[in-house]
Amino acid sequence: MAFTPATLLVFTLGPSRERERRRLLPASAAAEEQALYAGCLGAALEAGLEAGCSVVVSTPERLALPPRIVQHRQPNGDFAARLGQAMTRARQAYPGPLVVVGTDVPGLLAAHLETALDALTGGPRRAVLGPSPDGGFYLLAIDEPIPELLAQVRWSHPRTQADLAGALRRAGFEVVLLPPLRDLDRRSDLERLLAGRSPALGTLGRSLVARLATVLAALKAVFLGPAERPRLLLEVPLLPGRAPPLPR
Repeated sequence: MAFTPATLLVFTLGPSRERERRRLLPASAAAEEQALYAGCLGAALEAGLEAGCSVVVSTPERLALPPRIVQHRQPNGDFAARLGQAMTRARQAYPGPLVVVGTDVPGLLAAHLETALDALTGGPRRAVLGPSPDGGFYLLAIDEPIPELLAQVRWSHPRTQADLAGALRRAGFEVVLLPPLRDLDRRSDLERLLAGRSPALGTLGRSLVARLATVLAALKAVFLGPAERPRLLLEVPLLPGRAPPLPR
């Protein structure tokens, strides 16, 4: 890494509330989905420590985290206000470069954080964004406060990443884009994750991956006729579409 210290801010609702907000799987598979987000949180913490960052978690509820992890209570308010306050508080605790991630990106590795921090030092007044294919972003790296710019962004929108990049450029930042990384917003994202060879599968554990695959197979089986339906260890009812997200 080009410099130290740097801080990783993990901005999350916590595994339980992340599951409630997205609901990729039926209620009968709530335990598996919550374990999925717990695995994503653990992977983000591990990536931050491996990259040599101080790690801060901003969450509304206190979580059982390793002693080396600093935990800040996430305030109430809209998304921009909560994120801005979390970034400000993290910088007050650890001045220096700040990398912000969520816990819906199972493919996040220490290499992504190191690449972002190296890019941040490549020129004056830079900001680094890791775009998601759905128009959002999975990573923001910055070396100075930007809470006022967050209010210019349409959050949870197909133009979220473009809005933030535009606000940063208007404020005089050079914006560097990392390669895209897929997050978990839809059931199809989870299916794609399990069908691929993502390094994230290793962080989730074989048992959890197997349980998630079984649930998804059972959901797909309801579309097949009785003669075509495979024999499954678990049958669950079909979820009638993704629920709208809870207010942020």
